[in-house]
Formats: sequence, structure tokens, C-alpha cells
Amino acid sequence: MQTVELKLDPADLREQMSAMRLWLDQRRCETSAFNCHRASGGVLVTVVFGVADDAEAFARRFAGQLTGTARAEAGS
Repeated sequence: MQTVELKLDPADLREQMSAMRLWLDQRRCETSAFNCHRASGGVLVTVVFGVADDAEAFARRFAGQLTGTARAEAGS
């Protein structure tokens, strides 16, 4: 799993969320989680992807930051 975080301006939230949904739908990307939280100066959006390439492309497109990877431990 790969997590992307982005901070959005509340004034542009509706437009940006629509753009993200369209982008995900057009590429048939599935997310494991999609959360929004108020943060100082904006809205923090956290999106979790099962496919690292999708997460990287999403982060590039929406100026997000890759923040974490969950990997299965071998032999555990």
C-alpha cells in the first residue's frame, strides 16, 4: 500500500475533489482509503493506493507527497 497526502485550499475543494475523482475513474484506479481532514490553512486529503505506480502518478498530477508504504514482511 502507498499513501499520498495533499493539502487543498478550502475555496477550491469541490473543484479539486471532482478533478481527483475524474482522474481516478479515467485510469480505473482503485483506492483503499480516501480521507479528508481539516488542517491549518486548508484541508488535508489522504489517499491510499494498492498499486505504487498509481500512487506515484496521482501524487505527480495533484502535487501530493508520497508519505508511506505498507509492505508484507517475508517469512513472518
